[in-house]
Amino acid sequence: PLFKTQLEDGKTVEDIKNVYKEKYQGPMVKFVEGADEGGFFSAGALSGNDTMQISVGGNDERILLIARFDNLGKGASGAAVECMNLVLSQPATKNLEI
Repeated sequence: PLFKTQLEDGKTVEDIKNVYKEKYQGPMVKFVEGADEGGFFSAGALSGNDTMQISVGGNDERILLIARFDNLGKGASGAAVECMNLVLSQPATKNLEI
């Protein structure tokens, strides 16, 4: 959680969302508005994928910064393939499940 007292004066949850929306638009890491399923986040929602979802929830008093990914898919093996692609001047997403 991120608390209002930790933010600059006048900043809101919408300001935080806008920063994340601008920063995370790629195929690997993407900001997702309302990524929950009826108020809950499924741990298996991204199972078998090499992507990550970034979400912001809560309210202006207590903001929740959430990253959801399959740690087995995007764990060491997915990161190794991504790094290999970059070293070989290939698209970072080549041979990954996006």
